[in-house]
Amino acid sequence: MSEREPIKGTAVEYYGSIDPQPTSHDVDLLQASGQPGFGTLSIFKVSLSIVNATVGSGIIGLPFALVLSGFTTGIAISVWVSLLSCLAVYLLILTGKQVDVFNFASLAQVAMGSVGFHMLNLMLFIQSAGSVISYFILVGDTIPVLLGRYFPQYPLLADRQLITILVSVIIIFPLNLFRSLGALASWSAFSVFLLPVMIISILIRAPYYAQQGHEAPILTVGPDPIATMGIMSFAFVCSQVVFSNYLSQRNQALSAWRITSALSSFISWFVSIAFAAIGYLCFGRDASSNIFSNFPADDHVINVGRLALGVSMVLTVPMAFYPARDAIQKTIGFETSDRQPSSMQHLSVTVILFTVFLILGVQIDSLGKVYSIVGGIASSFLAYIMPGFAYLVAFRPSWVFATQDAFTPLFPNKTTADGGKPNRWLDATAIILVVFGIAIMLYTTFRAFI
Repeated sequence: MSEREPIKGTAVEYYGSIDPQPTSHDVDLLQASGQPGFGTLSIFKVSLSIVNATVGSGIIGLPFALVLSGFTTGIAISVWVSLLSCLAVYLLILTGKQVDVFNFASLAQVAMGSVGFHMLNLMLFIQSAGSVISYFILVGDTIPVLLGRYFPQYPLLADRQLITILVSVIIIFPLNLFRSLGALASWSAFSVFLLPVMIISILIRAPYYAQQGHEAPILTVGPDPIATMGIMSFAFVCSQVVFSNYLSQRNQALSAWRITSALSSFISWFVSIAFAAIGYLCFGRDASSNIFSNFPADDHVINVGRLALGVSMVLTVPMAFYPARDAIQKTIGFETSDRQPSSMQHLSVTVILFTVFLILGVQIDSLGKVYSIVGGIASSFLAYIMPGFAYLVAFRPSWVFATQDAFTPLFPNKTTADGGKPNRWLDATAIILVVFGIAIMLYTTFRAFI
């Protein structure tokens, strides 16, 4: 293997020189370094990791999204958003291969300069912070409720703030100490397998509550379909973890990544829309932004689903926390293209950021506000605008800039090493991503602040 530049500030001397039997810590550092060729995971495991990052707390608000759009319209919107998300995931890696950049923030810098770099870090931070806070909210809404219900002799177990803090510090915090998501692949798979438990628990009890007179029209268009696009964008966005998951995949050919993109997108869509449809058909227009809030606290079957939700959120926090930490480390200069943060820097940022998110998570209890603002503003930029614009800059710079001279040296070839090349369908996809993302962002900003 050819020798490459040393990774400053880490225990690994060269990107391209790895021991025959590297430790898990070495592999973690190599995958976090932003250089391909050191993946260890199968396509299926990486797909599950992406699903775990995608199907987070946003799934809980999808029945409410169908209320806003109408059932049939909402299903159509979900297919559209999922398809765009799948194509965006593929375009990110295709573009990364073209410019030899495998880091989301660095790709934004290549596409938009320093403005793009800081803009992306801001949006990554907003998206990831909103996700982490929503996960903490759901941990507080599930685990303390269950402990208080089944262990009434210990009233402290029902204290939302106390239990959320204890669970977060003892269980969640250690999961955030790794540098790359590849180290958490097994936990990601376990978290994904908890999702059917949530859905099955609702499916079992749904017929009983569906008989209580909830109106659930099928063909009627809801009052705000565009808001549904924002909520679903929040539910399906995974761009912030695409590169870290790609670098952890053993087969990094574009053909393999196409399978990963399609498989992860389909699983995410199927699980999410099944949950949304069941919740809507069960409670109709009365569905809340947290569907479990529609069920009584003494329903034991539903409580199994609540437990699965709580555990799933515990394991999903790292999927959102890692991009937020990366954004901060890049902004303050701890992480650059040729340097990884030292152990002390890595630990310091992790502790401070985790503490801030935890404090907000135990103080805020409105999931609806988190979904609407984060989904419409940050998710639309990350999921649609950035992937589409970066592709256009890399493959069609003359469409974006008045002069191409400054960018030509960055993109000498129009075909990547393993056959990736632009075509009119990908060109159209990139344009649609940018236009759609801008429209959703402007609408949400107008509704939220004006």
